[in-house]
Amino acid sequence: MWGTATAAYQVEGGWNEGGRVPSHWDTFTHTSAAKGLRKIRNDDNVRGRKQRHAALPCCFQGDVACDFYHKYKDDIKLMKDLNFTHFRYSISWPRVMNGTEINEEGIQFYRNLTALLIENGIEPVVTLYHWDLPDIYDWRNETVMEAFGEFANLMFDELQGVKFWITFNEPYIFCKFGYHLGNHAPGVKSAADHLKCGHNVLKSHAKAYSIWKELYEKERPDAMVGITLNSEWYVPFDGNDPDDLDAARALTDLQVGWFADPIYGTGDYPESLKAHYGDDMPLFTEKEKAAVKGSADFFGLNHYTTRYVKATAEGGYRKMTMRRSVPIGPQAASSWLYIVPWGFSRLLKYVNQRWKPKSIIVTENGMSDEDSNDTASLIDDQNRVWYYQEYLKEMAKAMLEGSVPVAGYFAWSLMDNFEWAEGFDERFGLTYVDFNDPERPRTAKRSAKYLGALIPSVEAQIGACQSLDNLTANGQLRIRL
Repeated sequence: MWGTATAAYQVEGGWNEGGRVPSHWDTFTHTSAAKGLRKIRNDDNVRGRKQRHAALPCCFQGDVACDFYHKYKDDIKLMKDLNFTHFRYSISWPRVMNGTEINEEGIQFYRNLTALLIENGIEPVVTLYHWDLPDIYDWRNETVMEAFGEFANLMFDELQGVKFWITFNEPYIFCKFGYHLGNHAPGVKSAADHLKCGHNVLKSHAKAYSIWKELYEKERPDAMVGITLNSEWYVPFDGNDPDDLDAARALTDLQVGWFADPIYGTGDYPESLKAHYGDDMPLFTEKEKAAVKGSADFFGLNHYTTRYVKATAEGGYRKMTMRRSVPIGPQAASSWLYIVPWGFSRLLKYVNQRWKPKSIIVTENGMSDEDSNDTASLIDDQNRVWYYQEYLKEMAKAMLEGSVPVAGYFAWSLMDNFEWAEGFDERFGLTYVDFNDPERPRTAKRSAKYLGALIPSVEAQIGACQSLDNLTANGQLRIRL
């Protein structure tokens, strides 16, 4: 599986077209400061570099974004020309349902998109939820679970050609940032509401998985359902300090273990997580544990960066990017993203050793460039080429040295897009999008051409290796020394 990825709110646009109703990201970016207005980077137009976008109504929300809603046919042609075998995209829940009411026009958009991908030899990989919750729902309220089950059932039924389903993308991020820190939709700042969010997400995931097993698996035995979790790799600041070692393990549990342990492990939260949050940590019933445990056919993993972790005197931790005045790696445009390829192989080995998933699909990996007026440099993105070269080497190392069962790799992202609270200040795309032009023209970057050339080369090598294995197994191979 060689793919690239997008998310509906970040690329589609058409926010009020075809029967789509508002998501909480629409509300967050459109309305008062209490809801989110002026929480998107540079949406107040006070930073000079972004004033070139000031006349455009698009640029501090996803109203138009990349206009994928109208331009998806061209984007599929681009992916085909670049030799991608798979495309990961998400369903905009508010585009296909208004409460319990089904929106036929929205569903038809995804039918058309899916059919055209298959027609062009590109396998669709569908994420049900990539952060755009219909504005009538709230992840803190248990009623959302029934609604999500209905939504999942609808899409399972409608998109019968899809063989790879992902229930949720990065629940750690949308719960932590949306219901604890308040810098993502719906903008809630609280001590522990993110834990309610995560608890309901896990039960919603289990519900969707059970619907698949009960109603669809028998007719589509080749299809799979999983979830995508994100994780940085955490390195003890001092590898000889047991407190730093413990801090790195605990931080891993606070991020990926929060969701991975219930699904791929015990059916319950890690003990370190329970100890950290105490009475604020929600509890599963035994029935809920049984439903959550094992509710995935693969492990979707998003990874971008690595950090040092230092234990504090108070029993906490600090994330760090410098040790002895040396950075852990070069910094990309995003404040949190340092380029540390060796952390990728270590994380893959850790996930495999700890949770032993049947397979791992790397559902996102990439780096950001800062937006600028230097379009030529943004298109000739040599740093991104280097990033992919080095991270793919580390992925291969994990597969060869650690027998990690990586089944697929998806570059983030197909195109520059709306990067949530960062607006359009950061560009992750393989394709340059001109947001100053109402037509949103695309230009393939050097990184897109690099991956486009790499894919058929790697596939040919894999085919040669498989032929070699077959010859060896059949006793037909003789090696002359």
